[in-house]
Amino acid sequence: MTASAGDLLAAVVARAVADFAGRNAYVRGGNAVHAVATVRWLGELEVPAPLCHVGVSGGELAALRPTTRAVTCRRCLRRQGADELAALPSTEQLTLFPARR
Repeated sequence: MTASAGDLLAAVVARAVADFAGRNAYVRGGNAVHAVATVRWLGELEVPAPLCHVGVSGGELAALRPTTRAVTCRRCLRRQGADELAALPSTEQLTLFPARR
């Protein structure tokens, strides 16, 4: 018996949801780690996506990769209600004024 397109898409979505359960994500080619939320994809199907809604070209699910690293995206941190500066390592804080010599 041949599976319908809807069945195949549902299987892809189920796999993506399982891959991101309890994990954060990064976009292929990017350095920021994003919090994950679900968004409507096709029809009523919902897939994992960055909480900050950073673009993933064409809704390409393979461009989003799961990770257990901590969230570093400042937009995601803000949306989670976190103090973004406290959540980042101290090395991520930019120097506002150069030291006097």
